[in-house]
Amino acid sequence: MKFYIISPPKENLNFSPKNLDLISEIIPIEFFQFRPKHRFLEKKLDFVKKYYYEIKQICLKKKIKMIINDDFEIAKKFVFDGIHLGQNDRKCQDAKKEFGASYLVGISCSNSMDFYHKAKKNGADYVAFGPAFKSKNKKKQIINIKNLIEQRNKISLPFTLIGGINHKNVCKLKILKPNNVAIIDSMWSFECGPIESARLYKKLIDKDKSYEN
Repeated sequence: MKFYIISPPKENLNFSPKNLDLISEIIPIEFFQFRPKHRFLEKKLDFVKKYYYEIKQICLKKKIKMIINDDFEIAKKFVFDGIHLGQNDRKCQDAKKEFGASYLVGISCSNSMDFYHKAKKNGADYVAFGPAFKSKNKKKQIINIKNLIEQRNKISLPFTLIGGINHKNVCKLKILKPNNVAIIDSMWSFECGPIESARLYKKLIDKDKSYEN
C-alpha cells in the first residue's frame, strides 16, 4: 500500500515543498494532488502557482504522479499527470479528449459499485471510495466497508480509500488491500507536524506486513 497525499484546501503552515520532499523519503507516495478549495478560480490559481514548480521537481525526482482536483481551467495552465473528478464534475471522456489518452483520470465513486463500473467503462485509470471514516473534508455518508469487502474481487482498477483516515484507524483498512490511502489533515494538521506524522504512518505500515499487495 502506498500513499496519496493531498494538499490542504487552503494555506497551512505545515504544507511546503520541503516537507513534501521530506515525507516522501519516509513513506511511499504514488500520487500528490493539488486540491485548493478557494471560492474563486483566481485564488485557486495563486495557490497552485505558489507551490507548483518546486513540487513538480520533487514529483519528477521521486516518480510521484501529480494530479489536479476537478478543475479543467487549472489543468490547462500547468502540466499535470492527471485529474481527479467527482460525480458532479466533468466526465472522464472530456478529460481524455482535452488532455490526451495517456492523461490519468481518477473518479470518485463514493460508496457505489455502480459508479465504479461506470468509471471503468468510461476509461478511468483509478477510482476512489470514501469517506472511509467521518471527515470534515468529505461531508458524505461514510462507506460501508463490509459491503466493499464483499465486492473487493470485482474491483480490478487501482483504487484509493479517502476520508477521515488517520493513525488510529488506518490499520482497519488493511483487509481491503487498497493501492493507496489518501491523507490530508492527518498529515498537514498533525499536532507534531508532517514529518512525525509520516514516521508514525511508516511505523504502522512496517509493523503490519499484511498491507503488502
